[in-house]
Amino acid sequence: MSNPIERLEQIQEELSALGQEAAELFQQHYPSLYETGDAYGAFAVGSSWNSYDTTLESLIESAQNREWESA
Repeated sequence: MSNPIERLEQIQEELSALGQEAAELFQQHYPSLYETGDAYGAFAVGSSWNSYDTTLESLIESAQNREWESA
């Protein structure tokens, strides 16, 4: 893949899917731990509900903005 933004987005999607899979496993096998993890956003891999957090998702958005500004 020649476009780094596309690959970064793909990685983010993969991480999100893995986080969801982990959440499902915890929910099925360790419900009380799932509730704790869910409350703290532990399964939101690479992203955050807090818009002030620096995450992979926010870094990808910043990189996209830089590419658009320089185009």
